[in-house]
Amino acid sequence: MSLFTVFKIASQGMTAQRERLEAASANLANANSTRTATGKPYQRRDVVFSSQDITENWQQSAAQNGLFDQPDTKTQGVKSEVVLADENSYVMQYQPGHPDADANGYVMMPDVDPLEETVNMMSAARSFEANSTVFNTAKEMARVSINLGDV
Repeated sequence: MSLFTVFKIASQGMTAQRERLEAASANLANANSTRTATGKPYQRRDVVFSSQDITENWQQSAAQNGLFDQPDTKTQGVKSEVVLADENSYVMQYQPGHPDADANGYVMMPDVDPLEETVNMMSAARSFEANSTVFNTAKEMARVSINLGDV
């Protein structure tokens, strides 16, 4: 695996964690939003991670020319996707004076748990930091490798 692959994997990890942080902050910001543009309460956002193969261009061309054997195992990166919660997952709260209350005085509130979102934000920040450390370590290794010829 080349250092460029490490850069790519770490960058994908940082991007995935940034999306997770954005989703958590949007959920917290809209925890009390009872009406959106569609007229329904805010739908909670979750981020789903999945692995994806990473193949370097030089490996593909070398393998096609018979200069390099493809390894049996593929290098795996990460791909993230934002998914909306179920449209019917709301919490009913009794607030008879609220403008969005139904005839019985209940308001449909988004199913957002502030504690869970805070934990998601902290976890995303730590994971982003870990991926950043990997990126910087690989960068330092590349710098040292370039300077090996200066001895």
